[in-house]
Amino acid sequence: MQSNNPILTRVETHADYSQPMTIQGAIEKSVLLTVIAAVVGLGVFVYSFMTLNIGLANAAAIVGAIGGFILALIATFKPNTARTLAIPYALFEGAFLGGISVIFQVKYPGVPLQALLATFVTSLVMFGLYRFKIIRATEKFKSVVISATIAIALVFVVQLVMRLAFGSSIPYVFESNWLGLGFAAFVAVIASLNLILDFDLIESAAAQRAPKSMEWLCGIALLATLVWMYYSFLRLIGLSRD
Repeated sequence: MQSNNPILTRVETHADYSQPMTIQGAIEKSVLLTVIAAVVGLGVFVYSFMTLNIGLANAAAIVGAIGGFILALIATFKPNTARTLAIPYALFEGAFLGGISVIFQVKYPGVPLQALLATFVTSLVMFGLYRFKIIRATEKFKSVVISATIAIALVFVVQLVMRLAFGSSIPYVFESNWLGLGFAAFVAVIASLNLILDFDLIESAAAQRAPKSMEWLCGIALLATLVWMYYSFLRLIGLSRD
């Protein structure tokens, strides 16, 4: 089974006929983690924005991103820890959401709300397409989305290294031009298509009677994709403003 988003890679599961995971259980865990992240994000956003504490927003975004990444990696390679790490992961993601939203709100007023609406509507559309079998996670579909996701991750890693080591950026790709806007749109599309893979992960894991802890891992996977989608829409709408 695979959850192909920027943080979760491959998880091997074993059947558990005594207490297997269920689709309903995975959905409940996903909703819980998403609500926790949203509440924390809203709290960080309101406090930082009302006090104009941009330093706090930056710190929350950085700590949240790094902390969430580390916990997701641990849960990926040790699925039995997902139950313990899921809520702390949601807290880190909430901190990231709140911090990054303040940063974009200061630079592009109104963009966080637009990105939130875009994420919500796109999620509903993706679920509808999957639910009515208009889009299915075939092997070819998975291959294309996985390859694109890896390529995007590599571009962002190179950008991060260049930014930290040389104080520069990849020419044109992260700038306010047609190429930068096109790349941002491509990232948003791939992030959205990862939802299909996460829906398939939940369905396949339940069909294989994966252990109960897999419900939490599915929740982590889905939340990771939603956060990536939101950030992608932030960048896309922000660049279009420029």
